[in-house]
Amino acid sequence: MDWMTWSPFQSAEIKDICAHMTQSERSAAVKRAALYGVWVVISLALPTVLAIRHPSWLALCIATPLVAIHILCIPLWQRKQREFLCSTEWAKSQGLEPHDVKRFARPKR
Repeated sequence: MDWMTWSPFQSAEIKDICAHMTQSERSAAVKRAALYGVWVVISLALPTVLAIRHPSWLALCIATPLVAIHILCIPLWQRKQREFLCSTEWAKSQGLEPHDVKRFARPKR
């Protein structure tokens, strides 16, 4: 298991895909994760900190739509992630389709 593609709630399917990634696919996955981190900072963290530290109508007018856009984009991001994962060589050889891949593991009872 590679710590760069590891996530605590990954499904078994995602773990298998990540375990079989080529070096270029792994690099692309890391780049996508870094870009998502930048997106989180810009659309969620900075506006929230701005609104808390400098409460004003302007800060709220900036923060509220950015946070809302972030939340609304989560399903799109997850869909794009499934598409990316299913575009790897190993996933294609296994016949995996984006709509079949579960993103999160089910909790054990």
